[in-house]
Amino acid sequence: MKHSLRDYSLNLPEQEYHDLPYWSYSTIAKYARNGFSAIATLHDKIKPTPEMEFGSLFDSFITKGKKTLEEYAVVDFTVPPAEKGVLDVLAATSSYTHFDEVPMYDVINAAETVSYQPKWKPDTRYSHICEYAKYYDTVKSGKKLVSKQDWDDAMEMYRVFRNDAYLKNIFGAKDTDEVEFIYQAQFKVNVWIEAENVTVKIMPDLIIVNHTNRTIQLVDLKTSTMPGYDFAEHFVKMRYDIQGELYTEVMKMIAYADEEYMDYTFLPYLFVDISRVDKVPVTYEIDLSNGFSFSKGEKVYEYKGWKDLLAEILVYEANESKVPDYITTTGPNDLIEILGR
Repeated sequence: MKHSLRDYSLNLPEQEYHDLPYWSYSTIAKYARNGFSAIATLHDKIKPTPEMEFGSLFDSFITKGKKTLEEYAVVDFTVPPAEKGVLDVLAATSSYTHFDEVPMYDVINAAETVSYQPKWKPDTRYSHICEYAKYYDTVKSGKKLVSKQDWDDAMEMYRVFRNDAYLKNIFGAKDTDEVEFIYQAQFKVNVWIEAENVTVKIMPDLIIVNHTNRTIQLVDLKTSTMPGYDFAEHFVKMRYDIQGELYTEVMKMIAYADEEYMDYTFLPYLFVDISRVDKVPVTYEIDLSNGFSFSKGEKVYEYKGWKDLLAEILVYEANESKVPDYITTTGPNDLIEILGR
């Protein structure tokens, strides 16, 4: 029986995967977008923005289906930032599942931790926090909180995908003997960058393996704040080419190491973008086997690949560099030359 590429997945809980200290698209792209100034904070954890959290919700609808109901809680209430701060501390430190089980002094201690209304009496502070007990209970359930508006928008976008004549075949719901739809599998491989052996990790949204045509296609799902027809410029800005090139190369290493997949062809990478602004999905394909470059008028734009970028990062980190390699601190720099870079 043929191996499935999902057999090579790490199969870790999502947060455990994200916590793995391996190189990833997001880290390399951060350096590609921001240059040398990103080196100092390259490994800092990124706090999810509301846009990122909405994108994760929509991804879950597409890639996990009904399991989304187990991971999210739709809330119809809001919590002021000050009270939320107290309850977040309390939820992180308390072992009680329900707020009404939490001793009053634990609530007051949490309030003290974040300096919540220090001039109020303990009873007054406690009574105000109690008004938002439902938030505590929801957080302790282990589910991610989402507003009804976000849930409704993500659900509507999900319906658009499932009813779209083209996309409903791309994002297939069930495997067949001919085609596998592998959602959010996790992979890691070791690669040599210059003279250093490093580990990289990837988690593609979708891998379509067509056993009849003997093809493999990677698909990434993007949600954006601008309409899907404007995705091209966003693609360049976010350096999604790094993601496509890295993910494709890693999957080739995994697939071609298995003799059953050695003759499979990798199709161009698909990026499917949809915005909650208009809820109109637009699909793009790109072949990154020869890197990423394009022409605009008479000018040619060429971009460094992920291996070259990672090589630069490794050198800067190993040398604990204080300035980029094109800057000297032992003498004058040619300003005109630097401006022409």
